[in-house]
Amino acid sequence: MGQDRRRYPRVGVALDVSVEAAGIQWRRKTVDLSPYGVKVAMPVRLRPEMGVSVRLPLPDGGSPLSLAGRVVRTDPDGIAISFVGLQALAFARLKEFVDGLLVSLSNGAARPDLSVAPLSDRRRAPRAEAELDINVNAETSHDWQGKTINLSTIGVKVAMPPTASQPPWGTGVQLRLSTPNGQPPIAATALVWRREPNSLALLFVGLGNELRERLRTLVDSLRQ
Repeated sequence: MGQDRRRYPRVGVALDVSVEAAGIQWRRKTVDLSPYGVKVAMPVRLRPEMGVSVRLPLPDGGSPLSLAGRVVRTDPDGIAISFVGLQALAFARLKEFVDGLLVSLSNGAARPDLSVAPLSDRRRAPRAEAELDINVNAETSHDWQGKTINLSTIGVKVAMPPTASQPPWGTGVQLRLSTPNGQPPIAATALVWRREPNSLALLFVGLGNELRERLRTLVDSLRQ
């Protein structure tokens, strides 16, 4: 959990949030958010390890989340707060919302906002079953050549031997995907979305229109 907490990507989003510490309450905006914590644009500095209460409405139709937290650090753009004692239901709501923002980002949004693509869009994206050569270079020491299992315009699943060391959930990776039509390889950025014993699911992020169109053309050709 500690490693997942550090590795899970935060997404920039401005939500109304209330932070209370030492009997004082501030109504501010979030700077970024993950299922494990939040950064809030605060007018004051709070000392590290200070306990705070966070009230966070999510635009998912549910009631506002009331969360306990502790101050991790103060940055120029806000105060980073780590959630403490997070309940399963609250974590699930936070993760679904953040994952939705990641899907929006993977669809080419310059910055995620509240108009996000639902996770069902990712599941509906056409996938092509194909074994293509792929190079995966993680931000850690993970760097390997492998084969794809399937591919869509949203992400790719890569086969991995059971003995391989997989990068942690949420790790950013650089991909280089060979194409079967003699075109130059496709280079893309992705995040580790799901880890399985024999495979790794990666979610594309920050795709431009040209790259997304190349992926769509490739997927369509492989599905024929």
